[in-house]
Amino acid sequence: MATLSAIFDHETGSAPLTVATHDELADLVDRLTQLTDGPVPSIAEISITEDPYGLPMLYVGLGPDTGFVQEMADPPRATVGDPDATGDVLFDYIAHTQEIPAWQVVPRETVIALLVAYLDHGGRIPGDDPRLRPVDGGK
Repeated sequence: MATLSAIFDHETGSAPLTVATHDELADLVDRLTQLTDGPVPSIAEISITEDPYGLPMLYVGLGPDTGFVQEMADPPRATVGDPDATGDVLFDYIAHTQEIPAWQVVPRETVIALLVAYLDHGGRIPGDDPRLRPVDGGK
């Protein structure tokens, strides 16, 4: 396991929240969910504290029912919900609206499972994880 650094609001922007256990990860998930303002879920930027630039960073959107994960790796990967979905879904990153491709939106449980995998594997979600697919400028 590794220690995660999470930024998702103005407070954590200046002092990232650290997450080192499954209980702390559950608290992060709860805090992100509570930030959701109406239909616009929140986004967290998550990296590995011990090596923030050497390991892939995650952008994670999480609402009460759905969310997404984008892994900033080489190649970048993202969740794939409905591959035929079109348009964008709005998420909030520190009071700034972000448009996320609708095809990347998945059930909340998928997002949480990927966060657990990221924590448990020290910042490297296995390359063969079927919940993430390479993104090449689209689907």
